[in-house]
Amino acid sequence: MSPVQMLLGCLLLLYLSEFLVWVRPDAWLFRRRGRGWEAVTHGALISSSRGSLHWVYPIPQLGRAYSVRSCAPLATTTGSNADSPPVAAAFSVRDIERRCQLVAHSLKPLRWTSWGLWVLICLVCPLLLLWVGLQPMLWVVVSGSLILMATNAWMLAQIHGKLFAESGDERLRLVLSACLSPLAAIRSWDLAQKQALDGFHPLAVAAALPNFRGWECLAAAEWRRLRYPLAPVRSPDGAIILDNPDSTEVRAAIEALARARRIEPAFWDATPKAEDPAHTQYCPRCRSQFTRQATACQDCRWTALLPISQ
Repeated sequence: MSPVQMLLGCLLLLYLSEFLVWVRPDAWLFRRRGRGWEAVTHGALISSSRGSLHWVYPIPQLGRAYSVRSCAPLATTTGSNADSPPVAAAFSVRDIERRCQLVAHSLKPLRWTSWGLWVLICLVCPLLLLWVGLQPMLWVVVSGSLILMATNAWMLAQIHGKLFAESGDERLRLVLSACLSPLAAIRSWDLAQKQALDGFHPLAVAAALPNFRGWECLAAAEWRRLRYPLAPVRSPDGAIILDNPDSTEVRAAIEALARARRIEPAFWDATPKAEDPAHTQYCPRCRSQFTRQATACQDCRWTALLPISQ
């Protein structure tokens, strides 16, 4: 392999690494898939208790992804969370659509610097390297990259400060990354929108995204999780951890979303058909099926198994 080929290969690997997204365990990742969107629930490249690593399309705009915190169990003694937004606001599909449009329109100027850097790095750089050699290529690419990166960083700081005034640390990280690496600057257009929908419920976000795939499966699983909460447990510091505090309102909001999509939530709780003649019980929380000897579901720790009608 020639030095030029090795350099292009390293450049390609660095470029692809910018399109990997780290997701916290308490968040849902929404990414583009074909002409629509999907929620990433499995298939992580790397997964641990602290989060998981996922890929997005390695092209500006198609690499956009939203990270939305889920309604995780809360450590509380009252069962309420004063810092959470109202349920009606968290499930407002119209507000989510408006938020997406506002953020996308405000960050639109970054599109030109992002695509300019993409063309410079991915097209102009390899062609110049093959045709005129390393030194002339560096002069053109470095000078062009510095101009575009400086413009991109300045616009990013101004626009992000207006949209997300409270996210100073995230803004500093984005601007510093865009200043230090042209590959990170290509991603700044998409990464600036990653937290745009945080604060809304993930299922409402899924309902608002165009051509979303698999909404009913996600909604049914979340509805059953709220319908059958686990027993409260006490943490080491003495606080009571509730599985699904205030689940009645959230469940009603999910049911309203389902009916708006012409889906009947009552079917989500129907008794399943036995997948095997030996299965006589099922877990109403995760729908796993068991034989007569089972006393609890090992996956979700549910102990009150229900019978399957024969």
